[in-house]
Amino acid sequence: MEDLSISAASAIQQSHVQNKIDVAVARKALDVQQQQGDAAVALIQQAATVSKAINADGGCDCYA
Repeated sequence: MEDLSISAASAIQQSHVQNKIDVAVARKALDVQQQQGDAAVALIQQAATVSKAINADGGCDCYA
């Protein structure tokens, strides 16, 4: 009977460790997605700035 309890406790501990690993991996994935989104927003903002500069100089009428 004790072997079953030890086995169950070990399985629970392994489950807790795996859950912590899964959460850490998901957090890393979200961080990467946030960085990519921030970079995309920065590119759009830069394109808008360039477009305004071109339009101010009498260049083409471009929109980002």
